[in-house]
Amino acid sequence: MEVGFVFNVNKRSGGCTTVQKSWEDRFQDLLAFKEEYGHTLVHSSYGPLAGWVRNQRDGYRKMKAGKQSAMTAEKALRLTEVGFHFDATRVRARTNRHEYGC
Repeated sequence: MEVGFVFNVNKRSGGCTTVQKSWEDRFQDLLAFKEEYGHTLVHSSYGPLAGWVRNQRDGYRKMKAGKQSAMTAEKALRLTEVGFHFDATRVRARTNRHEYGC
């Protein structure tokens, strides 16, 4: 019998555990971030969302290179539609640190 809970946890150093969120849940977190800050340039110190953003960029690069990746064309399109930058290096160079969630 299934009860509808996700018991998929990751143990981190220090004994903390975190529940793995689905791609859709993290995407919704990104939308909330955009609502608060006005953009999708999540700083690397912004917690779990920052790691998810990094994984999306890495996955996109792998997908474009023809390598195996969890990134799909549909996910890439959804991210692009909300203003996500797969190569944020140039954009961040023109943006003050405090403007992207530090």
